[in-house]
Amino acid sequence: MLIRAINTNLYKNNRAVNSLNFGAAKQKTSHTNPYDSTKYDQKRASEDIKKALDALGDKKLELIIHNASAPSKTSKDVGVGSLYSESSKELLIPFLEKYGFSGIQVDPEGMRPEHDASPYVSNSFVYNPLIIDLEDLTKPENGAILDKNVFKSIARLNPAKGSSYGDYEHARDSFDLGLTNAWKNFKAKSSDIDSISDPMERAAISGLANDYDEYITENGKMLEPYAIYSVLTQKFNNDYYKNWPYEYQNLYNPRNEGLISQIKAENRDDIDKFMFVDMLAKKAREDGIEAYDAAGIKTEGDNPVAFSNQEVWAHPGAFLENYKMGCPPDNDNPDGQAWGFAVLNPAKLFNRDGSLGESGQLLYDKCEKLAQDNQGGIRIDHIVGLIDPYVYKNSPVDNSAGRLFSSPHNPDLRQYAIPVNASDSARRFGAILENIVLPACADAGLTRDDIICENLGAIPDHARLAFERLGLGGMIVTQYHNGMSAKPEDTIMLGSHDTLPFVSYVDNLYGRHGQDAFNHALWPAVENSLPRSATHDMKQKEFDKYRFDMNRHQPEVNKAAFKQKKFTELFTSPAQRVQIFWTDLLGMEQRYNTPGTASGNWSLRLSSDFEKQFDPSMLIQALSDALKAQDKETVKENQDLINSLDANAAAARAKGSNGLNIIG
Repeated sequence: MLIRAINTNLYKNNRAVNSLNFGAAKQKTSHTNPYDSTKYDQKRASEDIKKALDALGDKKLELIIHNASAPSKTSKDVGVGSLYSESSKELLIPFLEKYGFSGIQVDPEGMRPEHDASPYVSNSFVYNPLIIDLEDLTKPENGAILDKNVFKSIARLNPAKGSSYGDYEHARDSFDLGLTNAWKNFKAKSSDIDSISDPMERAAISGLANDYDEYITENGKMLEPYAIYSVLTQKFNNDYYKNWPYEYQNLYNPRNEGLISQIKAENRDDIDKFMFVDMLAKKAREDGIEAYDAAGIKTEGDNPVAFSNQEVWAHPGAFLENYKMGCPPDNDNPDGQAWGFAVLNPAKLFNRDGSLGESGQLLYDKCEKLAQDNQGGIRIDHIVGLIDPYVYKNSPVDNSAGRLFSSPHNPDLRQYAIPVNASDSARRFGAILENIVLPACADAGLTRDDIICENLGAIPDHARLAFERLGLGGMIVTQYHNGMSAKPEDTIMLGSHDTLPFVSYVDNLYGRHGQDAFNHALWPAVENSLPRSATHDMKQKEFDKYRFDMNRHQPEVNKAAFKQKKFTELFTSPAQRVQIFWTDLLGMEQRYNTPGTASGNWSLRLSSDFEKQFDPSMLIQALSDALKAQDKETVKENQDLINSLDANAAAARAKGSNGLNIIG
């Protein structure tokens, strides 16, 4: 297995195993724990986790996981996962319920380019067809529109079957085959419904036909350009419009009604199929979200800062012609990051009367749709890209590059410049957020508390002031920040989809960077896991137990204690929302995404037996230690809960049999 089980012994073949699973010493206390610490009680653990989250100020515990990483039963594995599949309903949702998760942060769920598995370059207006559960389409209650033998072949031929990595290429090609089969069967059955003998299947086809007619009426105009883009991608065997003949590159620049009508007439079936598949994907989401809602789990969407090639092609007037968005040079990236994302045209964000211009309306529609789809909340990617994006023509280091709204010395950008130190600069820099993004989310039913802003990396002071003025919550990643710097509206996490796995971060900190770096990070981890009333001497004593000192301690003990305290910090922090990326929860070493690289990303996923690999001791112990770090009255009120958590954590550690005996 590529996923390393957390309950693996820490020593194997004379090598230390990276794991979040480690033991606990018998804590010296003034009382006897009445709970059995030798037998793990899952029912009590589930109840205790929820009680502890409530006692800590109604903390929200959420899992970050992307659709493709969802688990599949082996016989149902088609190359990628879906959070809305039957496998996820059977494997993932019960797991989340057991361990107190009240939300999942998903990826952008739009249609992706043909050969790019990244969800952050997807089309926000068209659903990703790979979230459809193909097996569901073989069932009579769904019209049996997919032939069973087609589905079985797709699953049987999956080269990644049984692996902890998906296969995007296989999935993309297989879904195209399967959904073409489903479309043909739907057309045949819906044209002669009375000939269907199975009453369940007949009713399902009738319902699908009605739903399809309504879907076209409501969404056909919006989807049409993207359906045409799909047709032209196949026609020219290339999914990047800049590689098409000129008249097709500029089909909407200006809108060529004659050619559009011709394309529609010649490709009516493919266009209708495109919209049918989009409807199936939406239905899959809605059905899946119902299952999460029933379990008390909310889904939170992700609003990418990028617009897809399809969106840019269909709305050319909304974007600057020559500029692209990226990141400026810094110590880690001296050449900057050339993302190549299109830049909204500032001159078309607002009309003179204050109404939305073409660019502003496109952004509004995008945000509103994503918010409507995700009533648990929404993550806004790269918030500085909506406040003052870094743009360039050819390279992030050429003379054309600069911040779009704060480069008065750049001849091309000075027309958009806002004074950074004026009395109204924070309001003006925040205008896109305040007058487009927030109203779109509000109109879809979300409040500011439902919005998570990705504010990592370098943000200019004027952009940070604009962000803070609006009272929005940001992200605190404890690999980089002290958890106590968080505000209640922030979201705290060990790492994200872009960072090193937590265990690799700790190993690098300890091994590659050495004594000073580890001890520098250990001190706040110790401090943040102890009561606020702890004296300096108490903190020093705890720090001395686990500091980097090869003469007194084994590295595994030091690292294990550090990991536990960093987990505890998630719950002692002022942040009300705690998110854990799924690889960090399982203690995996494999990296999900390495920014700036083009291969090997976005494919890591949960195995079908992932729950067997999960050791809950760290999560349970962190909640207990966080309660112990509260004021005396809170500790006293929750002493029985603390005892119960400690006992179950100890039992889970003993079950793991890793030999380490550490407690926070």
